[in-house]
Amino acid sequence: MIHLDKIRIYLILLDKININIVSILLVFVFFNCFQNSYLILARENPGGFLEKKDSLIAILDLNKNLVEAIVFSHTQLGLKAVQIDDHENAIFHFEEILSYDNKDSVSLYNLNLAKGHKMYLTGNTHKLWDAIQFYSKAAQANDKKGEPHYYIGLSYYKLSDVDFDLIIESYDNALARFLTDQLREEILSKRKKIQARKIKLEAFWN
Repeated sequence: MIHLDKIRIYLILLDKININIVSILLVFVFFNCFQNSYLILARENPGGFLEKKDSLIAILDLNKNLVEAIVFSHTQLGLKAVQIDDHENAIFHFEEILSYDNKDSVSLYNLNLAKGHKMYLTGNTHKLWDAIQFYSKAAQANDKKGEPHYYIGLSYYKLSDVDFDLIIESYDNALARFLTDQLREEILSKRKKIQARKIKLEAFWN
């Protein structure tokens, strides 16, 4: 009888343990699915996901999955802003990304390029120098891309259209790196014109 009682107690305990294990497993699976759903929601609607960002952080605190989804959303919206020359929004989104990872080279590149464009478009002399600094930082963040060097050349041109050596050097730096075919043709055309002006001016003074 004593043995039977022990067996009953053992079975009851085992049953409770199994229930607890199953409960823990269900919570774990649900939590992982919920965590993975962050990125799914971000992919479906980056803007909508960011609108819920503060609420999610308040409820769940920051975690790796949530940060990944936030960064993904800002990246998608930032790149979209770059494509339509919306420099203000591009700056906002890439600054947000860098608040989570200040060494993200893609964001550093795009942020400084957007800031450079914003300064360049003013045409103001002091801001053109600021533009050159931002373009230089973009070039440092990604040395393989030629676009920042091209805009450095354009900035020098706006500052002084007879500062031939700096302009041509910047164009050459751009041409030595990756460019879209359209941009490469544009730079080659501008380089040819500035080179012709340089030769013509030198001939005039000599």
